[in-house]
Amino acid sequence: MKRIAIIDDEPDARQALRTLLTTLCPDVEICGEADSVQSAYVLLRQTQPHGVLLDIAMEDGTGFDLLDKFPRPSFQVIFITAHDEFAMKAFRYRALDYLLKPINPVELAQTIDRVKMETPEDYPARIGNLLESAPTRQFDKITLTSQEGMVFLRLDEIVRLESEGSYTSFHMLNNDRHVISHPMKYYEDLLPQDRFFKLHQSHLVNLSFVKKILREDGGYALMEDGCKIPIARRRKDEFLEVMQQRFSM
Repeated sequence: MKRIAIIDDEPDARQALRTLLTTLCPDVEICGEADSVQSAYVLLRQTQPHGVLLDIAMEDGTGFDLLDKFPRPSFQVIFITAHDEFAMKAFRYRALDYLLKPINPVELAQTIDRVKMETPEDYPARIGNLLESAPTRQFDKITLTSQEGMVFLRLDEIVRLESEGSYTSFHMLNNDRHVISHPMKYYEDLLPQDRFFKLHQSHLVNLSFVKKILREDGGYALMEDGCKIPIARRRKDEFLEVMQQRFSM
């Protein structure tokens, strides 16, 4: 039986989670509850749970503050947040699990089942990357799940993304290529729009790596990796304006 700790400063929220876990996840043991960063730290040290349901905002700090106390966590974390835009984007960047309040019972059960409470070898690195971005609320890395495992990419080394049906290929500055089982639309919404531009239905480019703009055949962007990306007619004026603004800065 896997042990889970519940950390939330709202008594009603803890009660709701306790009831849902008891009903939907009979193979899970609730090993304890905490309502603050400090009490949670003591609880996790004493009980050594397999997983933690962790609220982001608490009276004496945040879930990030708690994780700072565990440089290499031996437990998996399912974050709980109330529509914090930064937090949700941070979790997606790091390929971490999260639930939105109010908790959806089906999503809770699916998330518990998915993580299986087995901590992957790269999990501390994912948590570490998350904590690096928390103070500045800015992102310089993204975590991707590929067939080979987890890969951590710097945004300033991604030259372009290319849609391949329900998959997306990331083309890197060092000519590496990573194929990920998410559609490009997922990353179009996730990556910063002041750095990445959708030139074409199938291409999202890092503006820093546009080497030339070619007029031939309606217009192409020549990228640093040598690839010529067609510029969609409806995107051309906006693209030229964006590039002129970047050049004049």
